[in-house]
Amino acid sequence: MITFMALIVGMITITVVALRQTATRGGVGTASRFGASAALPGGTPSAAVPVVTSGWNQPPAGFALSAGLLASLHQGDCLNWTPTAANSTAPPEPVAPVRVSCDRLHIDEVTRLVDLTLLFDRWPGASTVAKAADQRCVGALRDFAGAIDSAPHHRAGTVYPSEPSWQSGARTAVCTVRSDDLQPRAGAFRVLGPIGA
Repeated sequence: MITFMALIVGMITITVVALRQTATRGGVGTASRFGASAALPGGTPSAAVPVVTSGWNQPPAGFALSAGLLASLHQGDCLNWTPTAANSTAPPEPVAPVRVSCDRLHIDEVTRLVDLTLLFDRWPGASTVAKAADQRCVGALRDFAGAIDSAPHHRAGTVYPSEPSWQSGARTAVCTVRSDDLQPRAGAFRVLGPIGA
């Protein structure tokens, strides 16, 4: 029995060490490692690394956001939207997220809101907005969940405005925690037990 307990404690210790190293090295859960597949200013898709390997991507043209939706969002709110199929040949179109109760199916849970007007006074292009959002969202999951950058089946994400949204006054990026395969899940994000920095 004592050997069994020692084995369990050893496995937990290895898991915590691995999570710490992931957090300090910019591992799979960090926003900086998940460059969105974005469109360049001319509207062509960039060569960014795909967000996920499940066959679904964040929309290359950004998100159809309204200033009203952005003004109503708070940390812990949830958003649902339809990911873009990785093999889609349709022209990139912005995807409209919908605010939903976190007990309903959703992809994103808000961890931070970032004002992009402090960085850009005019539309800089989708790839630039996506990159700036990713950079400003680094650490948002840690701040939200407490010293963790990744968790099983979840990772950091960003919801950033498309060009039409930007021109309509939506100039905020939304940092999120989301399912790693972009499949909707119900329930608020939870970290099971404390994980130190």
